[in-house]
Amino acid sequence: MALDFDQLTAAIIENVGGLENISSVTHCVTRLRFHLVDKDKADTEAIKKMPGVLGVTYGMQQYQIILGKNVFTVFNKIENNYSIKTDDNSNENHSEELTDNTTKREKNGIKNVFQNILAYIIGSVTPFITVVYGAGMIRVVLSVITSIWPSAANSPTYMMFNFLALSAFYFMPILIAYGAAKQLKSNPAFVITIVAMLLYPDFVELVEGHADMSMFSIPVVLTDYSQTLLPALLSAYLISKLEKFFYKVIPGLLRAVFAPMFILAVSMPIVVLFLAPIGAVVGQWVVHAFVWVYSITGGLTVGLLAAVFPFIIMSGMNMMFAPVMVQSLASSGFDALFRPALLLHNMAEGGACLGVALKTKNKELKTEAIGCAIGCIVSGVTEPALYGINLRLKKPLLAVMISGAIGGGVAGFLGAKAFEMGYSSILALPIFEGTIIAIIVAVVITIVLSGMITMVLGFDDAQSISTMKQNEAPVGDVPTSSTSKQNETPVGNAPAFSTGKENELADGR
Repeated sequence: MALDFDQLTAAIIENVGGLENISSVTHCVTRLRFHLVDKDKADTEAIKKMPGVLGVTYGMQQYQIILGKNVFTVFNKIENNYSIKTDDNSNENHSEELTDNTTKREKNGIKNVFQNILAYIIGSVTPFITVVYGAGMIRVVLSVITSIWPSAANSPTYMMFNFLALSAFYFMPILIAYGAAKQLKSNPAFVITIVAMLLYPDFVELVEGHADMSMFSIPVVLTDYSQTLLPALLSAYLISKLEKFFYKVIPGLLRAVFAPMFILAVSMPIVVLFLAPIGAVVGQWVVHAFVWVYSITGGLTVGLLAAVFPFIIMSGMNMMFAPVMVQSLASSGFDALFRPALLLHNMAEGGACLGVALKTKNKELKTEAIGCAIGCIVSGVTEPALYGINLRLKKPLLAVMISGAIGGGVAGFLGAKAFEMGYSSILALPIFEGTIIAIIVAVVITIVLSGMITMVLGFDDAQSISTMKQNEAPVGDVPTSSTSKQNETPVGNAPAFSTGKENELADGR
């Protein structure tokens, strides 16, 4: 029997305490997210019993009703038929009453800084994650095609699909900027403009030309900001503060013209000189630190790097490893640290997704997890897995770290070495040449351990409710939103284990 969405929407509004109890409402890909004046006024048991409702949970100061694929229809009903503030559109009028009330409420509701940062990241990548799923699977298909039929990479059809798939990752800073601005209740156009400048063709040309530049006598760090997360997150936070400040202090008659000008003019130097380069500068330190640790501990460093790599990706520092890998191959003929660690991190992400697929009761989540696992293991595409599954569910990310550490340690102990650049996927195992048995053993251990640890630790499976158990309460309060940094080299016009220079430079892992 078809759902009556008007009736369902009205029942939800009534049972969360009525219009007077709703401060605002937004949504992610599966849930309605209410900010309630008093969450205790909501009749949770009644809501759970409604047809079409998959569950109810509370987290991040939000009363969340899980509706799955029906969430967009119900949200549109609320937006069109009820006088409720929705967070789907930012406040672009900037009245003088613009305050930080929402931010203060969220800060008071989050217990520590780590949770605050995590909530900000998750909320920022929510608009991006569905695009990542689509683009990531296109890359998987292209990667498989070129591994079987290398000449296909030269066809115009392949190239067009390749451009489509890569654009989602190349312009990720812009997409993240949009999500971050929405999370901070600011106008996305400002931060998108600033971040887009970092991808502007003439700016990219300066980066590629290795020119020396300065602004206000301060050196400008010129680096590739495509596929990064941190610059967009930091820029959005800065601009949200500047936006509130300038729209408050500039008189009404002048605000429309001068507030936008000052927001852009003040934020640009701060972003270009300080915020955007943070990932690049810190990344260089991290690379040197791992090289130093490897000189002392040897193979154990492979496990350490594989364990912390998810956080390196989220900080946008992973492209820093490419020059060191190239130098290592040129000087010693092999890479015994970075390539093995990056490959095993990808396997750990894929193994955790397999664990989620085996444990979850939600058919939709199971399908997503299997697709993400294939992307990680077969093609080295880990963004959907990291942001869409493992970071979102939290405990699988711990499994990724543990299994990566153990698998990396095994690879280091057995002496696995990559003798070419290639990709970090099982399609590229031949680049390990004489040590291929060592890396195969490490890969199997990593995938199996990651899946087993995920299943043992479990996760808050609030979305994993079968249609036969729609009225059962899910466990936990983990948000469904998820998506920094691309975790593997783009699918280029070459087979999966190409040694072409263009792939060497593009391969940040």
